[in-house]
Amino acid sequence: MSDLASYVITIVAFAFFILCPRMGAMINILDKNTTFPLYWLVILGTLGSVPLLILMAWIIKQWGLVAGLALAVLTDLLAALVLKSVSTRAAVETFIIAIFVVVGNRIATMITAKFF
Repeated sequence: MSDLASYVITIVAFAFFILCPRMGAMINILDKNTTFPLYWLVILGTLGSVPLLILMAWIIKQWGLVAGLALAVLTDLLAALVLKSVSTRAAVETFIIAIFVVVGNRIATMITAKFF
């Protein structure tokens, strides 16, 4: 497979990762608990997330996955803190989803380690 095809496949896979069940849950929480127009939320939130994604990639390259996940948990906690001013329920749901993501990642790593 050529390098170009490999790069395209990698980029498409990353785009699919961004559009994940967790993202759907977060969009739903924000849509139900705010009056901000949903499509503008997606567009502006995506643009705002680019520097954070770059920071996460840098942290993972420097210190590994656990450090990258620590940043993700920190940003989820910050999101929950910020959302508390809009909706306590949205903040709590955001925090619970963050916990499930971290626990799920650890479980997935342990299970796949047994097979590969």
